[in-house]
Amino acid sequence: MDEVKQSQSLTDWQKVKEMTEEEIETLAKADPDCQPTDDDFWDDATVVKPNTHRVSQ
Repeated sequence: MDEVKQSQSLTDWQKVKEMTEEEIETLAKADPDCQPTDDDFWDDATVVKPNTHRVSQ
């Protein structure tokens, strides 16, 4: 079996470390693909545990 290569992160982690929590929150709220949710959003949520099975070699 071929070894799985881990992809290299494209995140500038040094830049993230230098940002304040407020800056991070502002950028997150500006991302249309990652809008915050409130408690009402989760009222009808259902927890689903995936069917997993152990894979061995």
